Amino acid sequence: MSQNNANDKRFANTLNIRILQHNCARSTQIMYACMKFAKNKTDIVILQELWMKDENITISHSSFICIKSNVQNTHVRVLIFVAKNAKKFTCTSRSDIVNSEDMQAISIANNKIKKEILLFNIYNEKSRNADDEQLYMIERELAKVMLNFKQKVIIVEDFNAHHSWWNAKISNSIRMKALIKWVNVRIVPRWYNQWRSELIVLDL
Repeated sequence: MSQNNANDKRFANTLNIRILQHNCARSTQIMYACMKFAKNKTDIVILQELWMKDENITISHSSFICIKSNVQNTHVRVLIFVAKNAKKFTCTSRSDIVNSEDMQAISIANNKIKKEILLFNIYNEKSRNADDEQLYMIERELAKVMLNFKQKVIIVEDFNAHHSWWNAKISNSIRMKALIKWVNVRIVPRWYNQWRSELIVLDL
């Protein structure tokens, strides 16, 4: 897991949130293992490619509240669990921003935050619709999201895309053009240095 620009103290000191992210490969065993590990150690558990049965029924855990997308008649592939004892902040589903099987958004807020933080959970996978010309999730949904330049954003994802912005070891970029374009157009303000405190990327 790599973190971009997380050493910016103005952002990091705003709110201390413990986040666990994992691609579960559609396994209930992996999901339960994540929840067991996260208990009393993690505030937000963010999962991609989770196990889901009919009517979007998945596992539950007594220590966490599940936040699902409101997508009907399909199996969602992203899910967020918030610890019930996480009293220092509140999380609210933002289905008004995005409502997709492969992407969800929540807002994080408390009395220390002047403006809520938007957290995006993204599984950048191909569409199940064979006729969809915009195959990957970033092109299908993220590219449509409109944000103002002052918005603080956390992107937590399984990108299936590689770039040195979120992994300094990457020399050959793959499937990243749409994401870079979205960041440049939707987030980056006129003064480059200012945006460094507004964006954090967590990648598998």
